[in-house]
Amino acid sequence: MREIRRIAVKAERTRKFNTFFHKVLSLSFFLRRLPTVFFPSKEDVTSARKLSGKGYFRQGLERLILLTMFRMEPGDYYICALFMPEQYAAAGSFIDFRQHSFLNFFLNQKKTTILTEDKIQFAELCTEKGLRTAPIITRLNLQTPLSEKDLEGKLRPIARTEGLFFKPRYGMQGYGAGRISCDDDDTWSLTYATGGRFDGDWSEMYKILMENCKEELIFQPLLKSHPDLARFNPDSTQSVRFITFRDRETIRPLLARLRLGIDDSLVDASHSAIGAPIDLNSKKLLRGSRKTTAVLPESIETFGPNNIRLEGFEVPYFDQMQSLAIAVHEAFPEIFSLGHDIFILDDGPLILETNHIWGSPQFVHKEGLGSHQDFINAIIEIAKREHF
Repeated sequence: MREIRRIAVKAERTRKFNTFFHKVLSLSFFLRRLPTVFFPSKEDVTSARKLSGKGYFRQGLERLILLTMFRMEPGDYYICALFMPEQYAAAGSFIDFRQHSFLNFFLNQKKTTILTEDKIQFAELCTEKGLRTAPIITRLNLQTPLSEKDLEGKLRPIARTEGLFFKPRYGMQGYGAGRISCDDDDTWSLTYATGGRFDGDWSEMYKILMENCKEELIFQPLLKSHPDLARFNPDSTQSVRFITFRDRETIRPLLARLRLGIDDSLVDASHSAIGAPIDLNSKKLLRGSRKTTAVLPESIETFGPNNIRLEGFEVPYFDQMQSLAIAVHEAFPEIFSLGHDIFILDDGPLILETNHIWGSPQFVHKEGLGSHQDFINAIIEIAKREHF
């Protein structure tokens, strides 16, 4: 049975064994272990409740997630038992680092949800810790919205000069985000990252914002990239996804990737960007890739209207950016790994947000290498400590 589990997990993770035979093995493993999800031993339920405070039904849901998403045997590796070092130490032998980030989320759900998904609380945390981040000019709350006149008064001064960027309080990958500006003729322009541009007077813009607003919006100044980075594509945006991990008591860099927005896109999320890895030693770019099956990993050599060469390009303010990423991670002592979105201005970097689930395998793996063993080793070392 352990051999079946090993093959099933490997098939799920690498997709190199997606033959009919291995799919049958994977399904067989799932069906044979399904009863243990709903009928665990009384000892397991009691122990998990003592460790985590989670009741029978919450435990059952998490067992099902564990079995379905990761093809892990609930009896051998139950998520609530991860607080026990001897259980957690076994994780590195059969899951990869991105799966760890999912497990990370379940283990620290309350803390990470509050401080990494809530962009307002994250900005407040950065201010408290003295970490440079984009200021919040105002907010548009659906429960108690600002009047049309009050919102205009707060936005107009910035909209007439540098422009504004808005995004949902809990938004992801640019959904619900956009740009707003006002020209000398008092014509307002509103553009959504996912498509759609509107021009008109302020009353029209306010109506569109309210109609399309699904959750609280925050408004920030529209940032301008460092001139060297803007050369790649002056019509879009550029940022760095910088990954850090905790090695015992020390935060270390794991990898970094410059994300270059395509065409005139307002965001550089992985679905709408070129990603170019940054060599942590030389501080220079490698060849890029895009999140699409038609583009091989690290095959893009140039980018932008001027076809600027990616490989060998030195990223400005790299040392300051790395220090900022480490400082942000230090504010989350309970989390093993985080992906930080950092924007580089002409006078240095600032943190936009941080993510507990921070990337897809194509963007963070080098072809054929699989898991980052340094990261896994660090996780195992942490787990083996007497106090987890």
